[in-house]
Amino acid sequence: MSGKQARIALLFLACALGTVALVACGGGGGGDSTSASDSESFPHYADWPYFGRDRDNTRFATEDEIDTSNVGELGEAWSTGLGPDQFLNEAFPTVIGKTVYVTTSTDEVIALDGVTGKTLWTYTPEVDFSQSTGVGGYGISVNRGIAHEGGKLFLLTFDDKLQAISAKTGEKLWSTYVADPKTGAYQSMAPTAYDGKVYVGVSGSEDGVRGFLSAYDQKTGKKIWQFYTVPKQGEGWVPKGGGGGTIYMPPTVDTRTGTIYAGTGNPAPVIVGDKRPGRNLYTDSILALDADTGKLKWFHQEQAHDLWDYDAESPVVLFDVEINGEKKRALAEAGKNGLLFLLDAETGKDLFPPVPFVKRAHTPPTTKGTLECPGPVGGSQYSPLAYSPETEAVYVSGINLCMVLKVTYETNNGEKQFGGDRVVPTDQPKTGTFTAVTVNDGKVLWKRKMPTPMDGGATASAGGLVFTGDQQGILYAFDAATGKDLWQGNLKLAFGAAPVIYEVDGTEYVLATIGGAALTASEELGPVGARVVALKLGGKRLETGPALPESSLLQSP
Repeated sequence: MSGKQARIALLFLACALGTVALVACGGGGGGDSTSASDSESFPHYADWPYFGRDRDNTRFATEDEIDTSNVGELGEAWSTGLGPDQFLNEAFPTVIGKTVYVTTSTDEVIALDGVTGKTLWTYTPEVDFSQSTGVGGYGISVNRGIAHEGGKLFLLTFDDKLQAISAKTGEKLWSTYVADPKTGAYQSMAPTAYDGKVYVGVSGSEDGVRGFLSAYDQKTGKKIWQFYTVPKQGEGWVPKGGGGGTIYMPPTVDTRTGTIYAGTGNPAPVIVGDKRPGRNLYTDSILALDADTGKLKWFHQEQAHDLWDYDAESPVVLFDVEINGEKKRALAEAGKNGLLFLLDAETGKDLFPPVPFVKRAHTPPTTKGTLECPGPVGGSQYSPLAYSPETEAVYVSGINLCMVLKVTYETNNGEKQFGGDRVVPTDQPKTGTFTAVTVNDGKVLWKRKMPTPMDGGATASAGGLVFTGDQQGILYAFDAATGKDLWQGNLKLAFGAAPVIYEVDGTEYVLATIGGAALTASEELGPVGARVVALKLGGKRLETGPALPESSLLQSP
């Protein structure tokens, strides 16, 4: 799930938490790849050219001006509003040179000066937000960023268009449809650009959309190949009106092997399984495809015959490990089922047993209703992991949220194929976790209980830090090795994305996109605006958040 129900549930959760009415939910070509377990061997960028900083999607910044000794001096360098009509801000910025590119929930692309925050240009595409029957046809949209390669920016719009625009001027170069919005298909992901191709997926499992990953030519917009993740409706295990296996986040390319990895979503009908027998391949799976041809190399299904909406939604992270003296290429992915998977990137086999990071207790939903932990908006949603070669650990954002699922066989909130209702019980905790897991042994290094669900993801740096934000609008800087809470800054708008780090003229910046939406009991959305905030050492002092109690460090080295 990553449609209207995810947005509504998380926004509803914001009100239940009593947070401010602002919760979000919630470079060049190929050839560079992280290859060693120390940060000195990582590719160094002064900017943030890819979704996850490098091709391996590690979200590890090699800058170390801001470190464990001085992070307390972090303050605001500049702040720029993205407009009062914005909501559901889950935009992950890209930084090329001194220019910051950020998208909005209405699919605009805004270029900002990375030093001053001044707007350089704005690209506003023509988007029909009512055309898609996905997410109930409510026009509730989200855009998680752009891809960049060869002087072009690549944007996906809510109504299923892939567009190329000039990175310098914002001029549209070409546009093509990648799916039919009338089928319920819509777009929420940032695409991936690599080696002359742009890779895109599709959203809309809850409306029976058939998932796919496609490759397009960067110069012409012509489709090169397409891999469907599930059979056609009425074929194989997919019933009439069913589907699923959609892809919500950008795939990751291993430039060494030419393999592209993507996580897929739930089957549909979602919580009713009697009409879709078997494992329901390739839903809730990590797929490894040939990046040139789209041919399947292997798959790893995280949840067979899913009845709980347990997508493999978070983007894949690649790194090297050494296990019992043997070096391997490995990957990590955190599922909505509350498990972190560490796999052999060549074979897809488990390197270690999956690591739980939130409360887990679930049974098949019934017509009377059953309490499921995590619920459909629990575990790890789209939240990106971060990997640090210094600690050899990945950092996982968790949502500790149980929900009651009740099978009704009916449409829910406009979702044709959900098959029931879900309710957040008032007596259940609505908290989060932030967990570090070492990749060479699959053990928890440290774990934090967080005051709100953690949805935006993590970013690590060579300064020995890992950053993450919560739904109260608090940005945290933790010691990456110990989990110690070193600094907090209250940005006063909720985090729906992880920060990025870049450097201009020797100054290191930590940049966050923040914002969200108010939600009333009648499930009416109200825009509250969104902002881009850049921080640096010696900047304007921020208010701090409430101190995390010592007891919140549930596990430490």
